[in-house]
Formats: sequence, structure tokens, C-alpha cells
Amino acid sequence: MYKCKPERNPKQVALLMIASVLLTIGAFALGILWKEYQGAINLAAMFIAAIALYIIIRFTMTEMEYTLDNGTFIITKIVGSKRTDQGALDLAETIDLVTKEEYRSKGYNKNYNNFFNYSQNLGGKHWFFVVGFAGKRAVIEFEPNDAFVAIMKDEIEKAKKEPKSQPPYEGPGGGLLV
Repeated sequence: MYKCKPERNPKQVALLMIASVLLTIGAFALGILWKEYQGAINLAAMFIAAIALYIIIRFTMTEMEYTLDNGTFIITKIVGSKRTDQGALDLAETIDLVTKEEYRSKGYNKNYNNFFNYSQNLGGKHWFFVVGFAGKRAVIEFEPNDAFVAIMKDEIEKAKKEPKSQPPYEGPGGGLLV
């Protein structure tokens, strides 16, 4: 079993928190100053606050963990002490594992049925796991380190060569996505 947990970018966390708070306060202050449209501005400010809260939870409080176990790629989301498996995919169903540049140059960004982003940070070096899932093509964006990518490529090759007697998880495509 191999695990990878991306490192959090502390500058990004601080910047997201500060920007979210300032943008929310600024929107409500604008509503106080501009009495004529106060209702609409306050409604927009609440919308901005909701988006800011989502961004804070998604990119500062949520961690991702990637695991390779017996030919299966497992994605786990961690929020506080709660761990939730987001997906378990059979590596034998892999179409490709590529960087962002290769993803675009090969045209995968134009031809997929489902896209899932399991990255922990904005920006950075993200990889795209293109997989056959339930008879369709799914794309998983995630941010493993270089050592995990090398191991994953080896595990993909091994999984494609080994015949499977039965898939480890129920469902067509040998996987489960939440």
C-alpha cells in the first residue's frame, strides 16, 4: 500500500482567508454606504460570504489523501477528524496519467463524460488520471508528489498486465466514484 498526502501551501491558505474576509466585509460596507440599493447589495454580500465560506472549507480545511492498494486507486477526503472515501478506481481501467500540458495537448479536456477535482491546493503541479468508468471516460485531477506518480505508473502497468478474476469493487468500470 502506498499513500500520498499533498502538502498544504500556507501562503495560499492565509491569502484565501484574508481575501474572503475582506471581500465579505467590503460588500456589507458598500450596502451600508449605498442606502438606495442596500437590499440588493446585502443579498450579493451574503452570496459572496457563502462562496467565501465554501472556498475556506474547500481549500483551507479539507485535506486529500491518495492511496494505491492492490491495483486500486483510492481517494480520501479528510475534514477535521472525518475521513470519507471519495472514490476507488481499478488501475487496470486506466486510459492515461498525464500532466496538465499533456492533458490539453492530447485533447482529453475536450472528450470526457465526468470530471472530478480532488486537489488540495489551487495551482501547483496537478496530474490528470483519465480512466474508463462505467463505460464512459472520467477524469480525476489530483496533486501527488513525483515519487507517488512514479509508483502509480508502475502499478498501472502491473494492473494492466495481470488478469483479474473479479473486480475489487462493485459496478461497471471496476470502480466507485462518490
